[in-house]
Amino acid sequence: MKKIKVLTLLTAMLLSNMIVGQEYAIEWSDLQLSSARMVNILPKQGKDFFALRYSGGALLGSYKLSNHEDFKITATGKIDMRADGSMGSFEGARVIKNDLYVFLSDRKEGRNYFYMVKYGSDLSPSEKPKEIASYDMEKGKSKGSFMIVNSRNREFFGVVWEIPGKKDDKDRYGFRIFNDEMNEISDGDYKLPYEGRLSDIYSHYLSNTGDYFIVVKEYKPSEDKKRLRSYLDYKALHIMHVTPEGINDVNVDLNGKRVEALSINSDNNHIFTLTGMYGDKDFAGVSGLMNVKLDFNKQQVISEGFKEFGKDFITQDWSDREKERAEKRENRGKGEPKLYNYLMRQSEVLKDGTIVGSMEQYYVVVNTYTDPRTGNTRTTYTYYYNDIIAFKIGKEGEFDWLKKINKTQVSNNDGGPLSSYARFVDKGKLCFIFNDNVRNYDPMGNYLESDRYYSANYTKKKNVVAIVTLDLSDGSVERKTFFDRKEINAYAVPKLFNTDYTNKQLLLYAIYGKKERFGVLNFQD
Repeated sequence: MKKIKVLTLLTAMLLSNMIVGQEYAIEWSDLQLSSARMVNILPKQGKDFFALRYSGGALLGSYKLSNHEDFKITATGKIDMRADGSMGSFEGARVIKNDLYVFLSDRKEGRNYFYMVKYGSDLSPSEKPKEIASYDMEKGKSKGSFMIVNSRNREFFGVVWEIPGKKDDKDRYGFRIFNDEMNEISDGDYKLPYEGRLSDIYSHYLSNTGDYFIVVKEYKPSEDKKRLRSYLDYKALHIMHVTPEGINDVNVDLNGKRVEALSINSDNNHIFTLTGMYGDKDFAGVSGLMNVKLDFNKQQVISEGFKEFGKDFITQDWSDREKERAEKRENRGKGEPKLYNYLMRQSEVLKDGTIVGSMEQYYVVVNTYTDPRTGNTRTTYTYYYNDIIAFKIGKEGEFDWLKKINKTQVSNNDGGPLSSYARFVDKGKLCFIFNDNVRNYDPMGNYLESDRYYSANYTKKKNVVAIVTLDLSDGSVERKTFFDRKEINAYAVPKLFNTDYTNKQLLLYAIYGKKERFGVLNFQD
């Protein structure tokens, strides 16, 4: 009996610190009581990080902070919402040179203000809120909003804002860019050269040199007055360098193809790499992948590549019934099978100039039920996080390989907190981690290639966290179990994992009831 107790104790000690036997080892913290719902983990280095939490309801809740050193909490605090004599709104938190900064906004006397507050190691404000941006709110128009943007190298950040135009007026935008020494390097305001109802700012992008760009989708006027900014009316994609002097606009021509999703990278010479998905003219859905290398300063395309999703690739995990319906649709002239509801998640330019990227199928189904006896209605939201598509693009812009990773994650009325995936690039491999079902694997943890695929499960017996590695040289896939709920006594929350390429680590997070634990996985790029 004593031997069994000793063995159990040793096993527990091992799991509380390190899970081994895999190619990747995770160092875990102890399971500890959580003070509030986790919102974001802000890494410093290794097992040192800040945590942003939320406590309470939507109206009376508050944001809280905790400082962790060697996984252990060394300080806690509550975000002070006061800004210049009144209560503001929380806009976000960032770690800049290992210091924590909180951002607030406040509307008063016809003006919208944006503040920055530095917090000390004891997680209390170490200075008064500093105004870093503001604008006049025009009567009869939307109040507008602020957004924080960051460069990938963490050396620059900025605040941008939007004031939507009224009716046919063009929207107004403004920006202020800072370096990590808190010095302002650029600011300005502008209007887009296109009508607001015929254009969308797709994304804001801050380069590693502190240059501010926006990506804009332009649409042509629709013959159908009820249709606004439809895929049928797509006209062009624009990349605009916004400076205090004005806007420098480059039109990205894809020969009639429509940009559906996009990830942006650039070097210090304004050579842009645009990676994403495209759709064909007059047809909904995604037709394939695109890659465009653009010399912004010369306003010319250096290279471009397109990879169409073949029918076999699209339907490889479809049921016979789904394939039959698609074939009937195609025979009626309604187009070949397409991929729908995919979001571009990430793309990165590697040291050798190649690119890896991934996207995920995500959608929400809304159902409303009416009780015929009472007339009361009830609405349910079902969240689907399904297959991952991974790819690699060579130095010359050609697609080296394209892979679909089968995954099904479904949940109701919760936003899918345990769904989606985390990823990192390590020693010639592209790695994905996500919650899965143990029935998809054999007793040795190897993936079962089968026509029957089981959705992710979170019970103690069936929950497993999978790790999928793709060899960057040829795209060959290896899929295994990584760890499970039983091993760590908690559920993995991949949405809150944080991949830190600066420190070459993946920071993991897991919960069980009111308890939580953190983990660190080290890798090499």
